[in-house]
Amino acid sequence: MNKKLSDIRLFLFTCSGEDNYILKRCNWGIQKRFALIGFFVLLIFIGCFFSATLFCISLFQRASLLSVFIGIFWGAMVVNMYLLLLHTISPAIIPSESKKKRNKKAVVENTDIQNRFLTFSMFLRISFMMLLAIIIAQPLNYDLLGSSVKTEIDQHKIEESIKLYIVTNKHLIESELENQKVLNQKITNKLNADDISLISVNLQLIKNKINRDSVFVIDATKKLNQLKKIDNRLILSSSEKLKKNFIINDLERQLNGEIATDISFVATLNSISISGYFNNDFKNFKSKMISLMYEKISNYNKLNELLNKSNFYVKTIQILLVENPLSWFITSIVCLVFLLPIYFKYKARDISTKIFQLENHKPEIIKLRNELINTTDFNWLENKIISININQIKTSDYYFMRMLIEHKTILIEYNQTKDKFSKILTDNVKQYNKSVRDKLDPLLNKLKSINLKRYLVYQELVNTELKDEIIVKYEHWLDMPFRTIREKKLPIINTEVGLLDFVYNNHKEGTEEI
Repeated sequence: MNKKLSDIRLFLFTCSGEDNYILKRCNWGIQKRFALIGFFVLLIFIGCFFSATLFCISLFQRASLLSVFIGIFWGAMVVNMYLLLLHTISPAIIPSESKKKRNKKAVVENTDIQNRFLTFSMFLRISFMMLLAIIIAQPLNYDLLGSSVKTEIDQHKIEESIKLYIVTNKHLIESELENQKVLNQKITNKLNADDISLISVNLQLIKNKINRDSVFVIDATKKLNQLKKIDNRLILSSSEKLKKNFIINDLERQLNGEIATDISFVATLNSISISGYFNNDFKNFKSKMISLMYEKISNYNKLNELLNKSNFYVKTIQILLVENPLSWFITSIVCLVFLLPIYFKYKARDISTKIFQLENHKPEIIKLRNELINTTDFNWLENKIISININQIKTSDYYFMRMLIEHKTILIEYNQTKDKFSKILTDNVKQYNKSVRDKLDPLLNKLKSINLKRYLVYQELVNTELKDEIIVKYEHWLDMPFRTIREKKLPIINTEVGLLDFVYNNHKEGTEEI
């Protein structure tokens, strides 16, 4: 059981984005805090995974395997961004020149050099994470609470069906009016009063249907405009909700009536027949009208099928945020899960400092920690870091140990790199000297047999020039490789005496700089 708990603890340390080796050396209080951070990061991954998976299942019509892969990718991407944010909240582990300048300015102004939590940069980063949290929470709202707004979605479907029906069939209703005008013109030109009276009943039925269609478009458009005005308001009163429900029910009744009259009108037209020489004109009119009715009915069926297939994902989320307070509760919980690790990570530095102060350390360890945070004597710090045995330091100050280990690693690697290149360059110089000597020796031996005195002079010159020197890297900074403290340059004095003092290293402090 202990082995399992230890494995879980190490896994949570990994999720927190921190060093397991250092955390295992800290006390239970520090370990518990970082394990808690790792637990929240794991929750963020799980939440992102389910959010993206559920969204993709709704989007791709239950493409489950693809949705799972997308969910894993999205969760890993968000967690990586989140761990990067947590990393920026940690105190500066490696010194930088900008940090030194801020510290110096704070000391001059007698201000607190500790970093404030809510800086402008931190505000932007937290705002970005809150935006991600709100986006991630919405698919969870949809799947958990979507059924609670089914009535509102059904009303929205009716509203959308009316809008689409008017848009798609408006030109068909205009065609009905145009056919009626053509028919009336032919009746006026070809029939007398007695013939017109015989078919007046049938003509009145056709006229009533076409007028009904025109009135439906006008009346439905007015009511849709009323609904639009109501929907533009964020919060509706009870009377406004009743009015909205009444308008939607009325629109639904009118639409159903319109579809029913279209079907019955087709049957009516099929039952009407006119004999005589006007028969062909009426058949032509009847054929066009039946075709228009069938097209209207077909458009309605297609629109109805399309609306039934749609899950109104965005509209459901919009209604949930307006109508259901639980959606805001879930969104707030997700945002809180994103915020808490940031706060815990920021407070971890204060806890580490307090723990170090309560521990009984030697003065040199206390000085070592202070120099790591704010370096004043880099030579002492470098020698101390390289010579000290880290395993002998017993402390639960996580950030102190991390700074110490990373500084030591960098210094050792840097010195090894310098030694490596110094050896390479020294060997190259030695090989060059040897090759030059090999070329000069035959000439010098000839000179020796001719003029010994000259030979000795040139031999001395060759030995002076071709010395095997050790090549050492010149440091422009006092704290290489961190490069935060520049080497102080001697001021040049604008006098002959000052120039001589500079050349012969007789510089005196307190003189003016050019």
